[in-house]
Amino acid sequence: MSLRGLPDFYQPIQAEECQLFYPYEGGEFVLLPDAIAISQRDESQLDFTLTLVRGQNPNLPPKPYGILDFRLQPRYPTTAALTTLRRLHPQATVQPALFAAGFLQIYPATSINSIPADLTAPIPLAWNGLSTARYSLRVSGTTATLLKEALTSNILQLIARAEMELVGVAPRLPLQVRFKPAELLEPLAALGESRQVACEQIIEFLRRNFTQLPVEFGGDTPNPDEIAVVLLDWIRATYGTAIPAPVNDGNSYIALAIDPSDRVEWNLAHPLQTRRTIGFSLHPLEAAAQVVQAHGVEAVFREAIVPPMPTGAVMVEAAANLPANRLGVLSVGVTLRSPPALPHRPQAVLDSAEFTAPDDRARLRLRLSPVEKPTYRVSTSVVLQDAQGVRQFHSAEILHQGSRLLLQPNQFPVRFLPVSATRSLLSLAAVEGVCRWQEGEMVLSQAFELTAAQPTIALALPPTATNPTLEFTARSTAGKMLHLPAFAAERYQLGLHSFVEYGPQTLQVECEFGQGVPFYAIELLPEQEPETAASLMLLTPGNPRQIWSWFAASPFQSGYRYRPRSEPGSAALPWSLVRSSALPLKLSAQPLGGS
Repeated sequence: MSLRGLPDFYQPIQAEECQLFYPYEGGEFVLLPDAIAISQRDESQLDFTLTLVRGQNPNLPPKPYGILDFRLQPRYPTTAALTTLRRLHPQATVQPALFAAGFLQIYPATSINSIPADLTAPIPLAWNGLSTARYSLRVSGTTATLLKEALTSNILQLIARAEMELVGVAPRLPLQVRFKPAELLEPLAALGESRQVACEQIIEFLRRNFTQLPVEFGGDTPNPDEIAVVLLDWIRATYGTAIPAPVNDGNSYIALAIDPSDRVEWNLAHPLQTRRTIGFSLHPLEAAAQVVQAHGVEAVFREAIVPPMPTGAVMVEAAANLPANRLGVLSVGVTLRSPPALPHRPQAVLDSAEFTAPDDRARLRLRLSPVEKPTYRVSTSVVLQDAQGVRQFHSAEILHQGSRLLLQPNQFPVRFLPVSATRSLLSLAAVEGVCRWQEGEMVLSQAFELTAAQPTIALALPPTATNPTLEFTARSTAGKMLHLPAFAAERYQLGLHSFVEYGPQTLQVECEFGQGVPFYAIELLPEQEPETAASLMLLTPGNPRQIWSWFAASPFQSGYRYRPRSEPGSAALPWSLVRSSALPLKLSAQPLGGS
């Protein structure tokens, strides 16, 4: 598996307003978010619903229960990041960090408040492959009613903690380490309960006890601060599993495995794929309460009435976090199956449902015996229509338990390849793209368009697809085109930040002086600015080279004009044609009569 393009955790670029990682082996710099919030379905609708489910007859099952369901979206300081980055790398572009997994847990906002216990369950976040995660929690009918009241009043003070896992490449050090796993892991496991330890505790333990660690080092003498961070990356990748934080202390936690091996040797100079946890807090009810205040509680609250359920039957609430617009996809479904359970139930039971965008929710029912636990097998299906015709694919079955089922894109039998364009880009241009891939000897393609009404789509590649690529063209309303040539297809968010023509621009100005010429003055003007925004630059034989900087708010108007400064009382000289900052501006100042 290629690590190219993953965030390199070695020497991040840290600024006051942003944090960036270099891309391992080249690509776009990776930008961390600075906040996370409830996402918008569109400009007027929040992606937040509270559903109260109750039976037709209150005296028969099911008991009333609620589903709290919302999507989260990180926010990225792209302008600040480009301003920081272009000082170091003038042609660099950025890509928002995309997360692989994580958890969200709700806590009381203050230590003197209390909230229902069923609200505090840590829930895995299902990421849609881009920058949206889905949270879905089943609560009691009483808690659902309390949440409804909280949306119209201030009776419930909540705060949520989102912990998101970022896949990257561990820093490399010219070191080899040798150790017995039990001798290293057991002291670390003892730092927490049931082998659940905060990563920050592990780093501090390794740093503080560096000289006493049961580890042999080969190579350069390690720095305790550096080796503590790198060892944690290797320990986490080899022995650690991310878990929800047992307490809201701002730390990220892992569960440490047991390794009976006699001896392990690691070469820390080799690239290693690992994960780090990025955490943010948010107030999940605040944005929804604002919507309720403006549009009424019906904007976020629903009530569902279901038929009576026989004793032993299980109602499973299924949800999938998929982009709403799935090109070429005719159907996305899920099937639950429970094999016979003798002697209580001699026959198999199953139920199937189809997901419909944008909610992508389904309610399935399994008639189990009263003594059975709600355990069943899950499989998914996708029906595609492409150049090969209409084809149906089925996933392998996985074992699942419980009344809540949250599915991620990688749990379906096709490769969903989500791509999106930011609204800031779509307000300036029409975006077209094409995905190409191979199936055997054939090269197939799928063209697509991203618009303000449809900024995100998911391409669905069959499991037999190989070597997929993506390319994009953005065409401004004035007809100017920018093109991103084909690159290996991965989930991708296209934005102004994807173009070197957007954001901070720098120009190197150089003047060759003839004999006796004391100075040369020029005016410089960004392409999209009025003449009143012109800058004056004075070049002299002692200072013939200077750098001029400006900010291009549109990648389609990122050039500049210049003109020599006319003498006082003289008419202004005409501006040059629009020029690109990619090439330096070379001038010549010669004596009168010279060339």
